[in-house]
Amino acid sequence: MAASEENIPPVLRVSQLDAAELDSAILQHLKSQVSRCFQYFKPGVLTRVEPEVNACLRFLLWKFTIHTASATVGQKLLNLRYSGSPSPTAGLTDRQKLLYALIVVGGKWLQDRSHDLAIWTGQTSLFQLVFKVLTTAENCLKVASVLNFLVFLQQGRYQSLLERALSIRPVYDRKQAIRQVSFEYMTRELLWHGFAEFLFFLLPLINIRRWKNVVTNQLLGSGRQDCDVNLRGPVELKECAVCGEWPTNPHDIGCQHVFCFYCIKANQLADPGFSCPTCSQPANQIRPVNSVPVTIMSS
Repeated sequence: MAASEENIPPVLRVSQLDAAELDSAILQHLKSQVSRCFQYFKPGVLTRVEPEVNACLRFLLWKFTIHTASATVGQKLLNLRYSGSPSPTAGLTDRQKLLYALIVVGGKWLQDRSHDLAIWTGQTSLFQLVFKVLTTAENCLKVASVLNFLVFLQQGRYQSLLERALSIRPVYDRKQAIRQVSFEYMTRELLWHGFAEFLFFLLPLINIRRWKNVVTNQLLGSGRQDCDVNLRGPVELKECAVCGEWPTNPHDIGCQHVFCFYCIKANQLADPGFSCPTCSQPANQIRPVNSVPVTIMSS
């Protein structure tokens, strides 16, 4: 038995921690989906039965993972599963699966419902005693979890108190193949990683909006229209010269074109030399368009 136990390839600590994080993320995702189903109900409907709903979700996860495959969802993604005996091919026994469900589903439900006992503490001494016992037990479990995690970091086994209590540990579901990494592949990855780091450092320093305005003005330079600084006639309130939509809070800069206030102000703040993209009129003075004749076409 000792020889077969030594033949079991050890699972990396980071893989065990990643599997636990994946399981927690999946449970949180399921909780958020259930909350969305109740978002249009009367407030407080889900709160009263939230511990029971969480217990049902944990039971469903246990039913379709531990009960059927002796592995959680996170372990399946990382090619892991639980083994309850020294033999790596054996899974969990029925007794271990039931105890796992009792602790994960029932224990978590009792922990969530234990806070409701605080309401009954003023009624009888029995409830006060039960609440104190549960609070003390919860604090002891937290201390034991920290000590167990320190031992796990040293030995690499039993990542949680649940695994240590049931004497179960993760093993590889399939034989791990030796990964062959070529020198060319590593060189290419290092090159692209260095190039990406350089871009992440350089891009925030480049004013992309200003360069866009410069290129636009250069392309439209040949078709540039001469505009007076002051408006010679009424401005047609049709579309913003920047976004092309119906202008919101219309402003002008001295040409015959109108802009949304947010469009022209954002461009001017990003590029002090911003000019009209249609006629290249410099945006030296931004002023609101007050009186605008609007013609309503009737069919």
